[in-house]
Amino acid sequence: MLLQFALIPVMMMVFVHAIPIEERGLKDTLVKATGKYTGKATFFHPDDSGSIGSCGRREGDHSLYVALNLPQYGNENAVSEWCFKKILIKFGDKATEATIGDACPGCKPKSLDLTPEVFEKLAPTNTGVIDISWCVIGEKGCTGGGSGKASAS
Repeated sequence: MLLQFALIPVMMMVFVHAIPIEERGLKDTLVKATGKYTGKATFFHPDDSGSIGSCGRREGDHSLYVALNLPQYGNENAVSEWCFKKILIKFGDKATEATIGDACPGCKPKSLDLTPEVFEKLAPTNTGVIDISWCVIGEKGCTGGGSGKASAS
């Protein structure tokens, strides 16, 4: 009887496999649990007349808008559930708030395309591409931080 109990932990170790979160299909579940995304940020210039983004509002270089990657946004020809959500974007020790107002068909998953006004609050535009983390303000521990230094949250 004692031998049977001794074999149980050994048998369990044989059957337990460490599989990366991505391969288990849990990566999106983990993101939803933490509410934080990591990706790249680029910037775009809406046309001078104030182009209308996928969410249906005018945007320009000085708008505090971002374009959300298409895999998260959904149909770029329709208003998404993401439209007009306020987000906090962090790069290094800087943070700024913006509003989702457009879709970015060329962006990788979890990445954003920022207007120059938003991008410059994080880095000079000649940087081109930056690694960011971002979250929707008010969801899962994401609180606004305005412009300036990123908080530890």
